[in-house]
Amino acid sequence: MPRLSSKGRARDTLGGRLTRGRLRKGLTQHELAAMVGTSQAVVQRIETGKCRHPRIINELAEALDVSPAWLMYGVTVIDGLEDDAIETARAWSRLVEPHRSALKEMILRVVAESSGESRRAAR
Repeated sequence: MPRLSSKGRARDTLGGRLTRGRLRKGLTQHELAAMVGTSQAVVQRIETGKCRHPRIINELAEALDVSPAWLMYGVTVIDGLEDDAIETARAWSRLVEPHRSALKEMILRVVAESSGESRRAAR
């Protein structure tokens, strides 16, 4: 498997995707910031990786005509996801620690428990 250069890795981050999307639209950081109601410093922090879970991900994605999933995670297609799952993912992106970790543990525990119940019922 080929190794990515540090430049290649940087492009495959939220900051890299935000920068590419902004440049593709011909926008400066100031212009993008004004479009989404934030400051140039916030856009810069996201692009440089200092802010990895921005609360304005939906606004940024809309301004750049991309999906929030692509901007945040590099995912271009989300087949088979229900609206509830997408809404939950959007809410998740606004959570901060320790709430994220606690919620993730709870979800994984419920899934594990329900998987165990499904296996027992199938017997």
